[in-house]
Amino acid sequence: MREREDIVLSAKEARRVFVMEEVVEGRITVREAAAYLNLSERQVKRLKKGMKERGVLALVHGNRGRTPKHAISKDIKDMVALLAQNEYKGASCQHM
Repeated sequence: MREREDIVLSAKEARRVFVMEEVVEGRITVREAAAYLNLSERQVKRLKKGMKERGVLALVHGNRGRTPKHAISKDIKDMVALLAQNEYKGASCQHM
């Protein structure tokens, strides 16, 4: 049996979950949901399909929890900080 995963939602995501649950249960239309969420009807249909297949996880961004590809590694950040404190001490930030 798969363990339950806790998902922390932002206010925007929580609102989206609430509205999409209303759509899936048939309490509001796709058009109404599109107006509430400021999305196109096509996007709401896509989210509805995702919710039926994967649940709330379909509404959370796929890159959540991952470091960006363009992120600077901790080693490089440490090296730059060390150079700024020693070799380039007193230099303007624009010259680094």
